[in-house]
Amino acid sequence: GFTTDQIVQIQFSVGISGMIGSWMGGVLGDYFALRYPLKGRIYVALASVSLHIPTYGMFLYSTDYKWAVFWYNLFYLTATWTPAAAIKPLCAALARNTSERAQIVSMWILIEKTCSAVFGAPLVGYLTSRLLLKEATRNGAINVASSSKAQSLAFSLFSLSVFFWGICGVCWLIMAFTFNLPKTEAAKLEDGSQDQNEDEELGRFKLQ
Repeated sequence: GFTTDQIVQIQFSVGISGMIGSWMGGVLGDYFALRYPLKGRIYVALASVSLHIPTYGMFLYSTDYKWAVFWYNLFYLTATWTPAAAIKPLCAALARNTSERAQIVSMWILIEKTCSAVFGAPLVGYLTSRLLLKEATRNGAINVASSSKAQSLAFSLFSLSVFFWGICGVCWLIMAFTFNLPKTEAAKLEDGSQDQNEDEELGRFKLQ
């Protein structure tokens, strides 16, 4: 295990990485939204899901402090793309007025908090206790070693994370094939990308 000072350092570093990752997500989302007006933000969300699943697994099974810091910071750099790059902009594009946006955000927070309360710590604790009980029964021991407890907890966390992130990835994949913005919003996005291209061409002309 890590010392208290090391845990504090990890938490401090991932806070900074999370802020940088959110900024990166916003930049990537805007860039790909201009290149691919209807699906660009969804592509960024899919990339985020594909990248942060393995990095989280590498962090959970890291026994060296330096590698744990590296993988956890890399996880926060990639896992924070989705809200800034896709979720919030797409919700804003789909809503017709501020009232609808408020309803979407409130429903989003309600579902998120409910799922985390039900499928978060309680389910992880239940699965970990079942794994430890099976191991104790198999070995005929009352007390399980700390290393076995850590491995059981890591397995429970990673398996649940992969399951729910996999559902997210499937939903984003379905959206990539079926999602269409309203015509007015799609036209705005296309006009915006065309305007940017015209500005770039004008800038090149002026430089020449």
